[in-house]
Amino acid sequence: MNRNPSVPLALTFAALCAFALPVVAQDKWSFDVAPYLWVASFGAETSLPPNGPDPRVQEFDTRISGGFMITAQARYRSVGVMVDFNWLQLNTEALNPGPLLSGVNLQSDYIYSTAALTYTLPLHGKFHAEVLAGARLWNVATDFELKIGGLTAFQSSHSETWVSPLVGVDLRYDLTRHWLLLGRGTVGGFSDSSIQWDAFAGVGYQFSDWCLATIGYRYLHEDYTKDKFTFNADAQGFLLGVGFHF
Repeated sequence: MNRNPSVPLALTFAALCAFALPVVAQDKWSFDVAPYLWVASFGAETSLPPNGPDPRVQEFDTRISGGFMITAQARYRSVGVMVDFNWLQLNTEALNPGPLLSGVNLQSDYIYSTAALTYTLPLHGKFHAEVLAGARLWNVATDFELKIGGLTAFQSSHSETWVSPLVGVDLRYDLTRHWLLLGRGTVGGFSDSSIQWDAFAGVGYQFSDWCLATIGYRYLHEDYTKDKFTFNADAQGFLLGVGFHF
């Protein structure tokens, strides 16, 4: 089944921690934890094995039915561990299912999570940098349903999971005591069947040592192919948030 949804992601308030918190070397343990908001457009094209009859429906309505995003990082001096978890659920319904069908529905779940080791470079002054190396896990699951009247005429499910290595860098430049320039980029896959990259740029305002407000723009691309399965996704939009440092 091929699908190309392009929908606005409007998940209400939260925090941008992985892209925003300071990366100054610590002389003891420190922790950063935060859910975050990504107001973005999401477009995906997925090719799955045949799931059943072709309803030949051309008009669909896609909406967000759920989502959750959170980042956590623990550091001991210059070395740390970072985890970033994202889950998004989309529901797609046929606007005009045709004379024989009463409904054509597709539910899609996307889970993409990153785990990486981090190292803060021994820099001095206003510029700070942290490098990271790890892996990103994707899980794409779909539930397809055809209805006739109030009954289900056909139903099928399919899911794919894959893991790709990645490397990246997290940057910060202190403009003043409170205002910061922030940037982050990762690249992964490193093969003909898997290519991915993720970039963020923004500004932050440091209210205190433990609270930082951020606004910026993020673009993510994932291109994966294995056997008969292909997945090509692009997501881009503004990130808004408040990060907390302990």
